[in-house]
Amino acid sequence: MFIEWALTAALAASIVTYMVVNETLDRADTAIYDALMQLGQREPLDDIVIIAIDNHSLQTLGRWPWPRALHSDLLNILAKAKPKAVAYDVLFVEPDATPQADLNLAAAMKAAGPVYLPLLIDVPGPNGAAALAIEPAGPLKLAAAGVGQVNLHFDRDGAARSVFIGESDGERRWLHLMELMRRGALGLAPPSAAELVPELRSDEALRDGRMLIPFAGPPGHFRTVSFVDVVRGEVPEAVFHNRLVLIGATGEGLGDRYPTPLTSETEVMSGVELQANILDALLTGRAISPAHTGWVLALALLPLTVLMAGLLRLRPRANMVLGLVLIAATLALSAALLIFLRVWAPPAAAIAGLALVYPIWSWRRLEAASAYMVDELDALAREPHILPQPALEAPPLADDVIGRQVALMQQAVRNMRDLRRFMSDTLDGLPDPTLVADADGGVLIANDAAKRLFARLGQPSPVGRRMEEMIGVFNVPAAENGDDADGEVEAPDGATYHMRYRAFSDSTGAFTGWITRFTDITAMKTAARQREQVLELLSHDMRSPQASILALLAEDRGQGISQPTVQRVEGYARRTLALADNFVNLARAESERYALEVVNLSDILLDAIDDLWPQSRAKSIEVHAEGGDEEHLVMADRTLMTRALINLIDNAIKYSEPKTRIDCQVATLGEGPEAKVVCTVRDQGRGMSPGGLAHLFERFQRVIPAGGRQVSGVGLGLTFVQTVVLRHGGQITCDSVLDQGSCFTVTLPPADHDETARA
Repeated sequence: MFIEWALTAALAASIVTYMVVNETLDRADTAIYDALMQLGQREPLDDIVIIAIDNHSLQTLGRWPWPRALHSDLLNILAKAKPKAVAYDVLFVEPDATPQADLNLAAAMKAAGPVYLPLLIDVPGPNGAAALAIEPAGPLKLAAAGVGQVNLHFDRDGAARSVFIGESDGERRWLHLMELMRRGALGLAPPSAAELVPELRSDEALRDGRMLIPFAGPPGHFRTVSFVDVVRGEVPEAVFHNRLVLIGATGEGLGDRYPTPLTSETEVMSGVELQANILDALLTGRAISPAHTGWVLALALLPLTVLMAGLLRLRPRANMVLGLVLIAATLALSAALLIFLRVWAPPAAAIAGLALVYPIWSWRRLEAASAYMVDELDALAREPHILPQPALEAPPLADDVIGRQVALMQQAVRNMRDLRRFMSDTLDGLPDPTLVADADGGVLIANDAAKRLFARLGQPSPVGRRMEEMIGVFNVPAAENGDDADGEVEAPDGATYHMRYRAFSDSTGAFTGWITRFTDITAMKTAARQREQVLELLSHDMRSPQASILALLAEDRGQGISQPTVQRVEGYARRTLALADNFVNLARAESERYALEVVNLSDILLDAIDDLWPQSRAKSIEVHAEGGDEEHLVMADRTLMTRALINLIDNAIKYSEPKTRIDCQVATLGEGPEAKVVCTVRDQGRGMSPGGLAHLFERFQRVIPAGGRQVSGVGLGLTFVQTVVLRHGGQITCDSVLDQGSCFTVTLPPADHDETARA
C-alpha cells in the first residue's frame, strides 16, 4: 500500500509543479486576487490630485489633441499654487508645428516646479531591435525633471494588475514615471547612471521590478478636477498647493481606459487613475511583490504533503475535514501574505492539488471500502439481535472477498426483514388508526385500527388505495408533497377525529411519503361542549336571577325592607354578578382561540382610559397617558387586550386615594429581534408588601390596602390580565413600594413587518 501511496503522491506533486511553473490556473488566481482587492479598499492619499482631460473639457476646449498653449496655461496656473510635483500621463513625443509653442510649454514646466513626462516604448523596435524608446520633444525633454515609462502589464484576461518599475530598450533602462514622482516627492536624488544601465539580454525588451497594484478603490476614488475648470480659474489654488498633481485623459473617446480588478464589466479605469494608484502604493509602502516561483511551488507542495500524510493515516471523513481545512488555510495564508507582507503567492495550484488527490486516491479507497464492508457485515453478524430469533448457522467461508460479502449481506437482509416485520407488528399495536403512504400517495401500510375504522365507515382496506381517497372520506383535501397538516375532521358517522399527517424524508432530506394518524376526540369534543354550556349557564342563567334581585331591590327601596338589608343583599348580588362575569371572562381567555390582528396598543390604552372616565372622575383622579400619538403595533385580540388594560387601570383607580394621579405610558424599546412594546400603569396608592406581591396574580387573591379599607372585587381581574398577556406571548410584572404606589408593566412582542403589511 505504501508504494501505491508514494506513486499517488509523486503524480499529484508533478501535476502541481506543472500548474505552478506554467501558470495554468492564472485565471483562478486572478479571481482570488481580485476578491481580496475588493475587500481591501481604502481611502487614498490626500496628497494626490488628478487633473482630468474629461468629456466636459473636450466639449468645451475642442477636439484632442489640444494646442501646446492650453497646457502652458494650465502649468502657469499650477505654478501659482506651488504643487510638490507634477506628472503628465500624456505623450509629447512629436514637436509642435510652431517651435515657440514648445518653448513656451518648456518654460511653463520649469515655472510649475518639477514636472515629469512619459516616453513611448514600442515593442518590438525597428530592424529587429527589442524595443524603441521615443522621448518627449527636445525642449520638453530638457525642461522635464525626469522622463519615465508608463507601460502597464496586462494579464491573460486583459485586466491591468501590475507594472514593471524598470523597462529597457536594450541600451538604456527607464524607470517608471511614478517611481520618479515618488523620488521627487520625498526629496530623493534622481536615478544614478548605474540604475539606468540594463542587464544585457538579447532580442527582447527588458523588464524588472514587477509590482502588483494595490488598488485603493474603484474608478473615481481619487480627488479629481476637470482640466477646463482649472484653466478657467474655477478651482482654488489650495487644492494643488504642496500636492502631487497628475494630468491625464479620462474622456471616453481618448482610449486610455483599462479593465482592473475593481472595475465591473460595464466600466473601466482611466490610465491616469491607474498611475495615481501606483503612486499611492509607492508612497504608502503598499506595493505588492509577486512571490518567486520557487516559493509559490513550496507553498503549493506543503499542504499537499500534509494531506498525503493524512491519507496514509486518517479515515476518509477525517481526510475530508483535513482537506477542507488545508484549502481554507492555503487561502488564509495567501491572503495574510498579501495583507501583512505585501507579497502575492497565488494559491490556485495548491488548492487544485488538494482537490485532485481525492480522485487519484479513490481507487485505493474502493479497496479499503470493500474490506470495511466485509468487516462491518461480519461484525454485524456477530452482534446480539434486538429481536428474538432462532440460532442461525454461521455463513460459510468463501474463497474470495465477494463471496464472503454476499453471504454476510444475505444474513443482514434477513435481519432487516425481521426488523420490518417487527415495525409492522408495532404499528398494528397502536390504538390510533395510522396510515403510511409513499411519495405518490399510495397507501403502503395500514394498522389494524385503521382497517377497522374504514371498515366501520363502509370503506375497503386502505392498503393499495390512494391517500387522497382515504382523506376524502372526511371531506379534507390531501396535502401537497412535503406539506404537513394538523386539524379536526368529522367522520360520516358523526365521530370527531384529530387528524395529523406528517411528511417524512430519507437520509438525504428528499420527500418520500406521509404518516397519517387519526385520534378519536369525540369524548373530548363532548366535554368541550359541556364546558361551554356551563359557561353559558354562568354568563346567562346565573346572571339573570341576580339582575332580577337588583331590580326588585331598586323598586322596593325604602318600603318593605330595611335600608341596611337592601344594601347587603344588593352587595351580595353585585358580587355574584361580578364573580360570574370574571369567571366566564377568565375561562374564555384561557381556552378560546384568539382573533389576532395588528392593533395599535396606544389606541387600546386610550379606549380603556375613556371607558373608566366616570370612575376616575368620581374620585377626582387624573389619568394621564403618554405615547398615545405614536404607533406601537402588536398582534393582539383587541377585545381581550382592551379588557386587560381596563382591569389594570380600574385596579389603579380602586386602590388610589382621591385627588391623586395615574400615569399610563406605551413605548417601543429596542430594535430588530430585541424590540418589545411596553405598557406601564403607575399609581400613587398605598402600595403592597412583598408578601402581597408574591400572590398577586393568583385566583381569588385580593390585596387589602393599608388601614383595612374595603375595595370591591372578586380576585380574578389580575389573573385574567396575566392569562391574556401570557397567551399573547408577553409578560406582566408589578413593582410596588408601601406608601409610594404600584407600577404594573405589560411587555408584548411587536408586530413584525410582514404582519403589518398584511394588515
